[in-house]
Amino acid sequence: MPEKLDLLWSREFPPVRPAFKEPRLQFDRSYEPVVAGKKLILGSSREDCIIAFDTDTGAELWRSYAEGPVRLAPVIVGDLVIFGADDGVVRCVKLADGSAVWSKRAVPSKRQLLGNQRLISVWPVRGGPVAKEGRVYFAAGVWPIEGTFVFCWDAATGEQIWCNDRCSYLYGIHPHQSQAMGGLAPQGYLLVDGEDLIVPCSTAYPARLDLRTGALKEFQLPSDGRLTGGWFASTPDEKEAARLKRRGLLFDDAVSSKRHEDKLRSEGLTGIQRTLHAADHEWSFDHSFPDLRGRAHSVIVADEKCFVVTDDGVLHAYGTAKGEAKHWKREIVIQKADEELAKATIKAAGTDRGYVLMIGPNQPGFIESLLANSHYHIIVLAEDMAAKARLIEAGLYGERASVMNLTEDLPPYFANVIIALEGGHEPFLNTLRPNGGKVIGPEARLIHTRGALEGSTNYLADWNANEDPLVQAPLGVLWFDDALSNFKRAPQPKIVDGVMITADKDWLDATNRKGKLDYKLLAPVFSDIYTGRVLDEYEEPELRKKFGSVDMEAVQQAQYRPPTQKNDWAPDQPKAGLRINPLTSEEEPRVFPKSYGCDGGFDYGGIYTFRSGTAAFYDKKVESGTVHISGPRSGCTNSIVPAGGILNVPYFYEGCTCSYPLPMALALFSLPENFEQWATWGAVPAASITGKIERIGINFGAPGDRKTRDGTLWLDYPNIGGPSPEIQVTTEPAKPEFYYHHSVWIEGGQGWPWVAASGVKGLRSATLSGLKPGTYTVRLTFASPDSARHTFDLTLQDKPSITQLTLPNRMIAMTKTVPAVQVTDGTLTVKLNSVEGETLLSGIELVRDGLKLGNLPEDARVAGRK
Repeated sequence: MPEKLDLLWSREFPPVRPAFKEPRLQFDRSYEPVVAGKKLILGSSREDCIIAFDTDTGAELWRSYAEGPVRLAPVIVGDLVIFGADDGVVRCVKLADGSAVWSKRAVPSKRQLLGNQRLISVWPVRGGPVAKEGRVYFAAGVWPIEGTFVFCWDAATGEQIWCNDRCSYLYGIHPHQSQAMGGLAPQGYLLVDGEDLIVPCSTAYPARLDLRTGALKEFQLPSDGRLTGGWFASTPDEKEAARLKRRGLLFDDAVSSKRHEDKLRSEGLTGIQRTLHAADHEWSFDHSFPDLRGRAHSVIVADEKCFVVTDDGVLHAYGTAKGEAKHWKREIVIQKADEELAKATIKAAGTDRGYVLMIGPNQPGFIESLLANSHYHIIVLAEDMAAKARLIEAGLYGERASVMNLTEDLPPYFANVIIALEGGHEPFLNTLRPNGGKVIGPEARLIHTRGALEGSTNYLADWNANEDPLVQAPLGVLWFDDALSNFKRAPQPKIVDGVMITADKDWLDATNRKGKLDYKLLAPVFSDIYTGRVLDEYEEPELRKKFGSVDMEAVQQAQYRPPTQKNDWAPDQPKAGLRINPLTSEEEPRVFPKSYGCDGGFDYGGIYTFRSGTAAFYDKKVESGTVHISGPRSGCTNSIVPAGGILNVPYFYEGCTCSYPLPMALALFSLPENFEQWATWGAVPAASITGKIERIGINFGAPGDRKTRDGTLWLDYPNIGGPSPEIQVTTEPAKPEFYYHHSVWIEGGQGWPWVAASGVKGLRSATLSGLKPGTYTVRLTFASPDSARHTFDLTLQDKPSITQLTLPNRMIAMTKTVPAVQVTDGTLTVKLNSVEGETLLSGIELVRDGLKLGNLPEDARVAGRK
């Protein structure tokens, strides 16, 4: 690279809107180019593609599209370019011309959610790819409660070499020395450090995996409170390494910086993220580059040139000039058509705000006319590259509209309007927003208006029980975003007819804070509980008349507590009436584990919500145990509210810098029982249940406990998921090999997928003691985690029960039922004798005669799995 830099060319791109406002999560703040030979390639989260340019001229060479934002830079492996996107797909194209080589969905489910105001996969590829020796490493998924995955694939073929799907549910340390179920939340770039793979964890500390096998080497959330964390980490040079607190990783205190209630807090060395080391030179991004239009965001050196991208999305190429610099301006061309039909459609919808789902083909220019006359965000469900190209040319794509080739697995409740000018809206009715969502058909006719979800309730922040029967475990993520945030001790939210009303505290003004007095309130904000969208001032006028004013002069109390919590800062352990113990059928107090958090929780009727390190809930309808919503912390005020048919978890986190990985809001909705969700059920000493157990499930290799709606409490064995009933199990051999895989990999068969996906290898016998004598039905669940042949015989109580059992193909669930098994001395023994290959066993369920056995799924696949 020459000593004197001249501007060779520059090119404008649409300004990037990062996924998050949170300053510690700016992993996609602007464009990040990579260079190979004479080609520069960058990903676009605005236009959902990667684009290649000539490094000498800046001319565009080719594009390759995804169906979701490309938030992280691609990786170049030889003559291949590999990139991931929020659609959950990893794609490989040729460097020469962008033609497809392979394309593969990281996680085999097409289920979608609304993430950062875009329709994306539940498992977006936000762990940016890195390559070494012909292998590419990346991560998919954001929410541990949904499963997060780290992969190693062959770069040339896309074949999987290994996958670590075990880092989603790890019971252990959380900030303030609390204990909770948590896991990896990979957002940011992966790094290779010798034989280690470093995987980011959003605003928490990264994890270290074995590069060769994917085995977890090191991962823990900070045990101390008020440590900030951030998306950026780097491997240090020798001088920097001597100054580090954490082995082998370097952080930037400008990235890992956040205002706590008392002061600004940060961690790391200053300016690392904005410094480039190349050969023997060190370059600051704040170097004075000639004719630079804006503040430098990214600087790379390649092809004897220096390439600089600004925060505003302008790419500059520097080198030795041979003529006048070329400036590639961004041209905006908007083609509108059918404007009168567009206006009539908006009028029929009764709103010009919100999310619009457009079904099927439409006249060119019609979408542009809708956007010109509204504030809609339009999602077009069609295989229509021409519409995508027009919207990109108009500068509307990504920000106001997107085009997706989807017909199923969409999230419910998000669409304010469905437009189906040629009909065909029926399969999409559940995407329509409750409380007023509308379907507009041919000739702009109103076809359907959706009412409230039957059985759903409102909540007026009055500490009155509010049983919403639609909120039932297991729960999956409906949407997430950080567009709206509140102080950690703000008043409880109200939820009325699908609208959340929050009044934040003016916590940055501490002039009135003293003792039990806190801060003044700010004006209420209204938002849509089904999408997180902040409503404009003129929306919901009737609700604003009733709930739109608060006393903004009075200094507020420090805490808001239900009458059941007597100590504002040190609550008692939760107690929520009585329950029937699922193991013994005896009545007992309903108690369950709770760790750190001054929010002692509140019993809403059907569900008890509280902070236990993370946000958490206990579903009383199913006696779920404590389910941790790993990633965010909830408020000091109880802010986890079942209402409107969903579980609302608003962002009550401002004023706190503890490095929980996901500082944001989300909502969850009920999913079928096939969905994997683990709990910490709570400690029960063996002495209190020995000789009384009449119903139980033993889930070998599972990461936690799980209670079914039919009544069986499945316990992880060995117990690694936190406090759990103490059961007496002995195995031969004494220490067999246990394994776990996420149940999304189960391809079919009969039984619970979250039982079948884990198991024990090479088991010769398992004995369960402490049973109540009687006659039992025993159900045994199997699934092979590999492609080897597994054939074996089974005996129960020394009686031949299943002969020559051969397991089906890899990850196909199988459940065998053995009735009338006699238990006379309180023990059940299952023996396995190998005929060919290793024995495998996933789970044992025992139900004493006279108790309801319950039905098993005939199709073990999870939602979105085809």
